[in-house]
Amino acid sequence: GHPSLKPIPFTCHVNPIEVMSKAEEVEEVARHEEEGQQNFAELLGPNCVIKRVDKNQKVIGNAKPEEMQHVLMSRAATQKRLGACAEHVKNLSRKEKMHWALDLKDQANRCYATSNFEEAAQLYNDCLVALDFEGTEEENAEVATKLQLPICTNLAACLIEMGKYEECIDMCNIALSVEEATPKALYRRGLARYRLGDYAKARPDLEAAQQAIADFQQAVRDKPREEVAAMNDLDRRVRHYLLDLRRFNAREKEKCQKIFNRKAEAKSLYDDRPDVKEEVPKVEIDDSDEAIEAKLRQFRGDFHCCCCRRNPRRY
Repeated sequence: GHPSLKPIPFTCHVNPIEVMSKAEEVEEVARHEEEGQQNFAELLGPNCVIKRVDKNQKVIGNAKPEEMQHVLMSRAATQKRLGACAEHVKNLSRKEKMHWALDLKDQANRCYATSNFEEAAQLYNDCLVALDFEGTEEENAEVATKLQLPICTNLAACLIEMGKYEECIDMCNIALSVEEATPKALYRRGLARYRLGDYAKARPDLEAAQQAIADFQQAVRDKPREEVAAMNDLDRRVRHYLLDLRRFNAREKEKCQKIFNRKAEAKSLYDDRPDVKEEVPKVEIDDSDEAIEAKLRQFRGDFHCCCCRRNPRRY
């Protein structure tokens, strides 16, 4: 399938024989919209446990039959839609495919401008059906720069708005494979990582985006005014997130400094770990005959007997 089409995977933990038969029933429901109204809870049965997993097959939670139904119906609708697009463009020339895709991209841009992100994402996906890399090297480069690159960066923007951060990162990777210093792709990948809490990877992306914007601004003379304004706005956003990351790093350094200052303030390094006992320093003990005899004299009140004196040899 297409790299941007990543439906939410699921796993049904029931009897293996039942899984096969029920999976066939589920696919049948997904293929026919009129049957999609069936109750999946009844269809799958009470013994079916649905688990939601990420792209690495790691379980991230449970899912309801209704959610599974929605995923399958969405998957079927998307495949049907892409199939219709592929059927439409299969007999078009390279130039006609490009024209069709660019018109569709303009529609998607209008949807995005009105915050209709799901419809915009679907239209951008449709555009990618027209990608044709079976021409000359020069023709393929034109497809990549005029169609694949802008559509992937725009689709990444939709995925950000829809909260699909992992998919956004994947889409930005495709865009950056076309042009590694694309400011929008670097910014959106950095933003997706920022919102996932992966600050260590977000900062290099945002710094690279800032540098790419600076390079653009140095050669700004021949650029359209609208493009310059958009890049200036992007620069403002990048600076905002970089400033926030620097503040976060400063707070983390301050916390670390406080931990190391505890010893200087005569506080235990293990205050936050009561189960760990602080090492007690060893005390040197003088067990010489003279020291022992002096201690005995203290107990005897300075009374001593020569016959009790120990041999001055050390044991």
